[in-house]
Amino acid sequence: MRRTTVSTVTAVLAVALALAGCTQDQGAGPDRTPSATDAAATPASTATPDVTAGPAATPTPGATPTSAATPTSTADASGTVPATCQGLLTTGRWDESFAAAPLNDPSVVGDPVAIPKGGFTDVLQPNGKRLYCVWRDPRADISYLSIQVDQVDASTARGVLDALSGYECTDVLQGRRCQKTSQDPQYPVIDGDTYFTRGDVAVRISQANVPTNRLLDDVVAHVF
Repeated sequence: MRRTTVSTVTAVLAVALALAGCTQDQGAGPDRTPSATDAAATPASTATPDVTAGPAATPTPGATPTSAATPTSTADASGTVPATCQGLLTTGRWDESFAAAPLNDPSVVGDPVAIPKGGFTDVLQPNGKRLYCVWRDPRADISYLSIQVDQVDASTARGVLDALSGYECTDVLQGRRCQKTSQDPQYPVIDGDTYFTRGDVAVRISQANVPTNRLLDDVVAHVF
């Protein structure tokens, strides 16, 4: 089948910005964001995720970014799940990375939006606030970025992170972060997966073929 090439993040930026609504507590969906079938992937060497928290670090393709650790004992654990996806990010900061791609396109996330199950599913607060945001061109095979923010049980959320396998965990931003980067099993790109919890709020950032720099810092600044 002939495919339309969307080979780099730059190509994704050419897609008109189509900001759909965000969702709160719409139920569980598939564990991985659905993929479409029109665009080719970009080589891994140009798409290393970097959601490093703390002082800037120089990531190595395929390796987990590092950052200075911050003790959690003095943390202000109070946080708020934003009402909209736009409330998660600094306006304009990510327009040249991922934010120009369609947001929560129904062909990608469903209608109504289905929030996928994840590591924090079992520690969600009953009737707690939830926010799920996916920036993805529906024509793209692999390139996307998603951010999920949930209210969780603070007493058990950190235990979820400690039970993760294959993740590098550290204390940053007055919370606990666990992060993994890996070669995508189907495409020649790098996948990134980051979990973060602080107090009763949990964040998960998943990305493929979309490099970012200090994204977690920006999200945390808007949540706490």
